[in-house]
Amino acid sequence: MRKFLYIILLTALTVLTACEKKVEMDPELYNSDQVSLMFKGKKVFTFTEGTMQLGYNRSLRQFRAGNDDMSSYFVITCSELPTTVGQEIRGEIKWTSGSSVKTASGITFKVEKYEDTGLVWLWCAADKTGAVIKILN
Repeated sequence: MRKFLYIILLTALTVLTACEKKVEMDPELYNSDQVSLMFKGKKVFTFTEGTMQLGYNRSLRQFRAGNDDMSSYFVITCSELPTTVGQEIRGEIKWTSGSSVKTASGITFKVEKYEDTGLVWLWCAADKTGAVIKILN
């Protein structure tokens, strides 16, 4: 009987861990609801409501966030619009870092989370690069 209970317990634990959703995305970014950009594991931009603006161009598949004079911004251009969790899309990023402009291209993002509010969480595990973007209507 004891052996039988052990087998049932082991099977139950295996099933539970197999069903657990494993998110590779940086937890700070995944749990944030602020439009932001992380590059190589370092947060490089965070949107501040009231002092910054968001932009979105559906036909270019482009998402923008920046301050009023665009001295601090980021732009992500995607190969296709993110629509579903698990979707993989290619992207290019452009952002400011101090007084210089940085770019990264050919990044493959996975849509980790998608909310009805228009917020979308993109993540590239290989580069530890991700963003929270907002689709504006």
